[in-house]
Amino acid sequence: MTVHRTSRLFRGQLDLAPFLCVVFPLAFVALFSSYLVLPRGARVTLPAIGASAAVAPGERTLVVAVDSARRLFFENQITSLTQLELLLAQRVQSGGPTLLLIQADASVPYGQLAELAALARRAGVKEAVFGTLSATKR
Repeated sequence: MTVHRTSRLFRGQLDLAPFLCVVFPLAFVALFSSYLVLPRGARVTLPAIGASAAVAPGERTLVVAVDSARRLFFENQITSLTQLELLLAQRVQSGGPTLLLIQADASVPYGQLAELAALARRAGVKEAVFGTLSATKR
């Protein structure tokens, strides 16, 4: 088979429809992937009170969340009380923040929150603040 020098493989206009049918869905997924897949986590219903903010905006804090099933979350990971004490002590010793923000579900008993605050004190945390919602934003 001989190929002539004057033969051209592409004849006519470029059809953009197949190209755009591939590019637009890829661009959509790339741009909105964080909105399409919801992150895993626990739902925490914070109690609402009419007090002012206890933590200044931009202040570095350590955050511990307790959900309605009494599971502890530190840095978005489920943890136990003994692991939490070790992790808090490591963060404080490495020069991290010494303010603990406890975001507990409204159904968590006060005794467990007091135990959590005492654990934080043993780990070297200077202050513990309970996270709530403002009554006007609810």
